[in-house]
Amino acid sequence: MAKQHPSRDEFVGFAREVEPRLRRALVAACGTQRGLDATEDALVYAWENWDKVQTARNPAGYLYRVAQRRAMRHRKTLPLLRETAVVDPPVIEPGLQPALEHLSKSQRIAVVLIDGYAWTNHEVADLLGVGRSTVQKHHERGLAKLRRELGVSVNA
Repeated sequence: MAKQHPSRDEFVGFAREVEPRLRRALVAACGTQRGLDATEDALVYAWENWDKVQTARNPAGYLYRVAQRRAMRHRKTLPLLRETAVVDPPVIEPGLQPALEHLSKSQRIAVVLIDGYAWTNHEVADLLGVGRSTVQKHHERGLAKLRRELGVSVNA
């Protein structure tokens, strides 16, 4: 049976909708460069395996899991955040990157997507294919670990 490919317009529409969310999640999970590479690989996979992708219950989540597996095969040490030249660098706690690297992958994904990109627990859960309560636990534990590591307390 021949593989089915989408029309160019159909695929471009799909990619425009899915790519930003997929990229953010993969960068949060794998670091900047590996996440960008994994996003590109996932979209190539989507084109080549359109019949599987289009029938998936959650195409973005399906591609996320495919990209995660592929990224782990080509694992090498890369920084989580890419070094870039910025004229006016944003004010970011210098200890944030090392602290993020000490979180578990699930905690890092939850914290970066929820607090960094304003995703809801439901959106993260849908992408990862887990329950909202699981995402909430990873988020809460990740924030607690970040606070401890950075010496930040929460005033009630």
